[in-house]
Amino acid sequence: MKITRNLNTYDIEDLYGLCYTDAFLRLPVSMSHGGLLGVDASLAQLVISWARAQEQSVLHLFADADNASEQISQLGRTAAGLAALIMCSSIETEAHEPIEKRAALTVIKPLIEAMYDGDLKNTSNERGARPKTINLFSINFAKMEYIKPFYYGERNPQIHPHASFSSLIETASALMHTKHEKSALNRGGLPALGSVLAELISNADQHSVTDVHGVKYKKGLRGTSVKASRIKKQDIHLHSDREPEFARFIVKNMVKGEDYLDFLEISIIDSGPGLARRWLSAREGVPIEDLRALPINDELQATLDCFKKHVTTKDSVTSGMGLHNAVQALNKLKAFVRLRTGRLCLYQSFQGHDQVVEYNPKNWSGDRELTAAEGTVFTICIPVN
Repeated sequence: MKITRNLNTYDIEDLYGLCYTDAFLRLPVSMSHGGLLGVDASLAQLVISWARAQEQSVLHLFADADNASEQISQLGRTAAGLAALIMCSSIETEAHEPIEKRAALTVIKPLIEAMYDGDLKNTSNERGARPKTINLFSINFAKMEYIKPFYYGERNPQIHPHASFSSLIETASALMHTKHEKSALNRGGLPALGSVLAELISNADQHSVTDVHGVKYKKGLRGTSVKASRIKKQDIHLHSDREPEFARFIVKNMVKGEDYLDFLEISIIDSGPGLARRWLSAREGVPIEDLRALPINDELQATLDCFKKHVTTKDSVTSGMGLHNAVQALNKLKAFVRLRTGRLCLYQSFQGHDQVVEYNPKNWSGDRELTAAEGTVFTICIPVN
């Protein structure tokens, strides 16, 4: 399966069938970012699904043995490349020469250390004064699995409180945006954005680390990719036909007289079983291995149930507020959100209503039936200017 650098999210969906038939994967070291919202996160989820579908998944590099380390280093600084390096069975050069996976992972050790220590500027592959992307991922069974931006306590790691995630977003914003843009983001509700990130990372920590049998995945990751993005007014028509709601969201938030909209794109990515499989397995007391026997409407209802107040797979009486609280914060931010999990891709444009709101998304794919994806990806769009 060869990935070109100019794919959009619809092109990526077209590739899901190859996850089951092609054991080889070739990735570009960067995407063109000319596609629709959430291209990098969508590609990472495709890679996760491919690795889970293949017993022997092979990452095939565009480099010979002498240049393999350089490409591995570049790949590790993208969400999809990191997922491929972590989850593939083996790695080969362009001439199909094997590369020891332990050696490959040693190449990206400085990147893992940067994520662990919260050295945000050195977690992506952009160079220059202001990074355009910041990646933070926890990797199952890694020595530095419980990265400091997400967790505290070495012996019994716990997720940081919401305020710490607000500070994390503020630090990221200071690196990625000018002082004027940062002020606009602060006015737009930076604390609420930190609350969303805290809830979604906590949800991934609770529900994506283990499979539906409760066994920790030998290979897996969870985390976030934060990207500073821009769309020009002249390019809105590229979105209007296939994603009219997103196009309307852009137009609504574009400042009068400006030729572009700057926005913060935050994707929370995990390699777990997905929302419906996790919820139904807990509710029925029987592991749901495959969604194909389940009516799509049942999967949709199970997914929506995850966002209801006090609905949880945990025993604690204080559980069950995470995704519900995230929805309230997203409403405050007037965010545009897309969710890809299982056979569903859903979106919602929040309006900032004063009252408590429900998660009431629309179907992103229309009448098109999607192939089941592994993991869960939330992609959130927040205007900056």
